[in-house]
Amino acid sequence: MINLNKKPIIGIVGKPQCDDVIWNKICISNEIKDAINKNGGVAIGIIPQSKIKQIKEGKPFSYQNYYLDEKSLSDLFSTIDLCDGIILEGGITICDYEQEIAKYCIEKNIPLLGICCGCINMALATGGSISLENYDYLKEKHFSLLNMEMHDVIIDKDSKLYSMIKKDKFIVNSIHKCKIDNPGAYSIKGFANDNIIELLELDGKGFNIGVQWHPEFITDKEEENQIFKKFIDYIIKSN
Repeated sequence: MINLNKKPIIGIVGKPQCDDVIWNKICISNEIKDAINKNGGVAIGIIPQSKIKQIKEGKPFSYQNYYLDEKSLSDLFSTIDLCDGIILEGGITICDYEQEIAKYCIEKNIPLLGICCGCINMALATGGSISLENYDYLKEKHFSLLNMEMHDVIIDKDSKLYSMIKKDKFIVNSIHKCKIDNPGAYSIKGFANDNIIELLELDGKGFNIGVQWHPEFITDKEEENQIFKKFIDYIIKSN
């Protein structure tokens, strides 16, 4: 669905922000919104259409489960249908509705980009798993809110991402303390130099890619901005 001004509508799936004194807020990344706008898209927020069922605090993630009956899922998916593409953003909370959105995008062949925890949710949605082993190592080597050049990523030359950016090795930021252990239905297409999984792609037609780093923070680098540009370009060409 393309809107009247011909710009594709990109839905950013909101993340709970649980550190407020009173409110349990759902937040959208300004940086992802800005990257969408910069590359010719219009950003809107996607939020669950039901109440919270359960909150589990944990390390490195907390978990939120929502009441996801047939009606609430139908309402949620109706907001997805307003969009031309979906971005699952990063954060420190894993929510069951994010995984339901990932499944729906796969089923309906809706272009999907997952960032950090969004990439993790894509794996979990298709039967994958994460590992909390080596937490202290990952915290040291793969987590920094300041260093935007944490480690190299090496990607396969047969990957969709390589075909977009024409680089098989580049340096990225890193803000995660766990690792993907099993990619589910996705193919592993890139690693950090210590063999931590960094890039997932769904085989076949369409745009369905998850990255373990945060390109929205470093769009001044051409290869990072290209992730958003090619995502939006693909949507424009497909419509």
